[in-house]
Amino acid sequence: MQGLMMKGLMRQFAKPEGVLGRLAGWIMAHRSSNIRRNQWTVELLGLGPEDQVLEIGCGPGLALGYAAGRLAGGQTGGRVTGLDHSAVMLGQAARRNRREMAAGKVRLQQGGLDQLAEMIEAFDQVYSVNVFMFFPDPDAALNLCWNALKPGGQLATAYMPRHRGARPEDTRLFAEDLARRMVQQGFQRIRTETLDLRPIPAVCVLGQKPGVFIPAGLG
Repeated sequence: MQGLMMKGLMRQFAKPEGVLGRLAGWIMAHRSSNIRRNQWTVELLGLGPEDQVLEIGCGPGLALGYAAGRLAGGQTGGRVTGLDHSAVMLGQAARRNRREMAAGKVRLQQGGLDQLAEMIEAFDQVYSVNVFMFFPDPDAALNLCWNALKPGGQLATAYMPRHRGARPEDTRLFAEDLARRMVQQGFQRIRTETLDLRPIPAVCVLGQKPGVFIPAGLG
């Protein structure tokens, strides 16, 4: 019975629902490696106060808060949009970031990766933390992220293996495969950063969409 419960809990990390989903969200929000991984990813972005930012799979909203702390907010300042297909996660993210939402720095939207195709706005930064491995078609996912970015925008994908029997080699192979796919998509200035966590290091692969964004009316 305990083994079945653990398997059920592990499945919740893909799309948290119900009681086990709320427990999965609590674990994400309180596990020390996950806290550090989210902080580190936001630090790597180098956010500016007016950046328009998107987190794919925002979960319980840890990184949203870290990102919002670097944004000016208000009508003319930056804002981070948290996208997640789990209503349970969005509820936790809303409670965790209620002040940032009131200040206009955080917005939440329910939906999966396909929701990117319906977004009218474009973003200066798009990032995710331990989400990319859930996408069945990595190249299609990268294409959607590419289209969501402004010219000159940056994509950052953080990953730390959590499956049974995970090895540091899994981190390296993930980063190499993702970097190769990003090159094929057209990203430039691709770099890989590594965070020494236990028991497995985390990796973040970053790349830039070519071009310089010119606001409407100035081109």
